[in-house]
Amino acid sequence: MKLGSTIALRQQVRMGLSPHLQTGLAFMAAGNLELARCLEEAAADNPWLELRLPMRPNDAPPTEAAACGPTLHEHVLLCLPTLIHDASDQPVALAIIEELDSGGFMVRPLRDIAARCGVPTERVEGVLRALQRIEPRGLFARSVSECLALQLTEAERKTDRLNRLLRVLPMLTRGGIDAVALASGLSVAEVKTGLARLRGLDPRPAACFAGAMVRTRVADLIFVRDGSSWQVTLNPDTTPRAWMACAVGPTGRRDPAPSRSRREAHGLVTALERRNLTLLALGEILAHEQGAFLSQGEIAQRPLTQRAVARVLRLHESTIGRMVNACAAATPQGIMPLQRFFCRAVRHDGLAGTSAPAMIARIARLIATEVPQKPLSDDQIAAWLSDAGWPVSRRVAAKLRARAGIGNRSEPRVSAGG
Repeated sequence: MKLGSTIALRQQVRMGLSPHLQTGLAFMAAGNLELARCLEEAAADNPWLELRLPMRPNDAPPTEAAACGPTLHEHVLLCLPTLIHDASDQPVALAIIEELDSGGFMVRPLRDIAARCGVPTERVEGVLRALQRIEPRGLFARSVSECLALQLTEAERKTDRLNRLLRVLPMLTRGGIDAVALASGLSVAEVKTGLARLRGLDPRPAACFAGAMVRTRVADLIFVRDGSSWQVTLNPDTTPRAWMACAVGPTGRRDPAPSRSRREAHGLVTALERRNLTLLALGEILAHEQGAFLSQGEIAQRPLTQRAVARVLRLHESTIGRMVNACAAATPQGIMPLQRFFCRAVRHDGLAGTSAPAMIARIARLIATEVPQKPLSDDQIAAWLSDAGWPVSRRVAAKLRARAGIGNRSEPRVSAGG
């Protein structure tokens, strides 16, 4: 037997993920707050990356932490259908709402919003005036003076004295009452009378709303009713924004070749935009498929799988799964994880379009009406469902009853809601 050595060439193919692809996958699997933290860390070492980050939970003042009820943006979106009646103006209105800061003021010039929407500035101004009719008055103002003016009565807005005072109001902090009187052409007594009226107004009309970050779970999407249908938007309170810094580099000189940090910043901005567009597209499918669920609750929920959504969006099912697991939405039923929108159909003949949560809700409703001394058996539950048009076997009825958290007839009935 001879021992020897040979040299052989083998070709081995390994699949690897580029840094940009890794970033994109990580962003798909992150909620808004986690995403904001990642971007903040990246921006600390990258001068090419500019951010607008949401307020973190620890930044909320104690008064906000105790607040309950809707956030400012949730309130505005709920009022949107009563303020904007022309469907073609809805996208413009949503673009304006995105630029509303936590104090209820506009933070970007209307011409920039018009350019982004591809409409004339005059149209944006018209939509803004419609939004400014919202209660509490003073929201969507571009200055403190405009905020106060929006809170005046119709008769007061026509008063020349108050209008002249509002136009020069910023001078009050710099030169006092005398400077305001001189600039407005009013007497000192008239200025004092006008200021007394303005002090009765609220320069912070958004202070009554709950902070966006005090919820047990933060909403990444917001669903709002639009007539008989539903619209969905990214939550402006929590969605981070990122863009490239200007072409002049941090040293003040133009960079002749794209630097590594510049390429990384561009990759992060692109990944964030793709993630936000995907999340919004996912939300639009949920609004279309589960509109009845949003309106009526689980009893109207339709079967929907992540695989079906992935097929529509032409993405891998795992990509949709990561996003669904990471994100939540604000709905009329409260903030809920996106997993709640997905469920499978009850497997039985004739029930292809009936979801398990809908059947469970019907069983819970039936049990709530039973006579305590005569609890329904699983056979009776199955018979009732079959008579109502949802034929299921006793075994399926028992399984659904158990999933509803309801004991059998030999046990004390305790429904999921009780």
